[in-house]
Amino acid sequence: MGTINFVWWNLQNFFDTDDDPISRDFEYSSEHGWTIDLYNAKKENLAKAINATHNGQGPELLAVAEIEDDALFEDLIKSMGNPHLNVVKDPFGTSDLRGIDVSMAYDSRKLKVITRQSHVVHLRYRTRDLFEVEFEVLETGETFFVIAGHWPSRSMGKYRTEPLRIAVAEHVAYLVESHVKVEPEDYELLRSQSNLDAIKKKWESKVIVAGDFNDEPIERSVVDHLKATNEIDRVIGSTNNIDGFEKETGRYRAQEVFLYNASWNFVSQPNVGTYFMDTLSSGEKFANRYLVIDQLVVTRGLINGSGLQLDMNSVDIFRDKLVATSSGRPRAFNRKTKQGTSDHLPLTATFIY
Repeated sequence: MGTINFVWWNLQNFFDTDDDPISRDFEYSSEHGWTIDLYNAKKENLAKAINATHNGQGPELLAVAEIEDDALFEDLIKSMGNPHLNVVKDPFGTSDLRGIDVSMAYDSRKLKVITRQSHVVHLRYRTRDLFEVEFEVLETGETFFVIAGHWPSRSMGKYRTEPLRIAVAEHVAYLVESHVKVEPEDYELLRSQSNLDAIKKKWESKVIVAGDFNDEPIERSVVDHLKATNEIDRVIGSTNNIDGFEKETGRYRAQEVFLYNASWNFVSQPNVGTYFMDTLSSGEKFANRYLVIDQLVVTRGLINGSGLQLDMNSVDIFRDKLVATSSGRPRAFNRKTKQGTSDHLPLTATFIY
């Protein structure tokens, strides 16, 4: 049996010291006190923390948010001292106003990149990219997709900004459906050939959705629009199986795709979250301040017991003293002390094959 150690982490403004003329990143420039010394201190802290995940083994599949570009990601990985981790180069870069991006890296001993693509949701301002990568497990030849994203912020108020996250959730759901359903024309052809196995195989496609959703697992964008649930039976139970052809292709097209949210269990735990939020700039205060906004969601193919699978018992929030306070809050990087890492905690999991 093989394993793939996975980490998702929002690195909180991991910028270089240069002012990008087309991005709002002046706060992270040498003119504004963000020096190369501070950059290197944060980089080393991040590298040490990432290496400490998975009982010191570190990740073999790493997805991050709030990093300026691939060059910085490569610099971070170099500091980790892992020669087997390779950045998945994104030729499209980012369209975010602040110039922050989502990136991935993989262990070349276990995985190979097949395809990569950036997706942008066009709201008034283009959102941070959704970065989608298709990987192949080298030992088995099995392929899977990872869609990593950093959904719109709550900074202007949770409910005022909720429609933006709903729009992104709908787009992610659309991308997932493109992997688990065949096109209408193909469906009709396969029906004429009585080839139901091809439909079933597509339905079991393996897709990982990871990211900083800026909403919790129980909220509308995640439950009603991404269709992510904690009910395993809703995802792989008999009511969600494909056991025959529909007479009308439209009924197949309309079949809902339910996903399993592996982060849901953290919601009911006291003082546990990947983020700590007391007050927004809008003045909105939160009664429950530990928020589970960094999440791991998978399709049924990753929990049905066949091929590459998510070890559901492995999903955890990394709360080592390198990244968290004694009370479990994220330990953000402090420019004065040069201690800390990010205002988010890493999310870890293991996939088995």
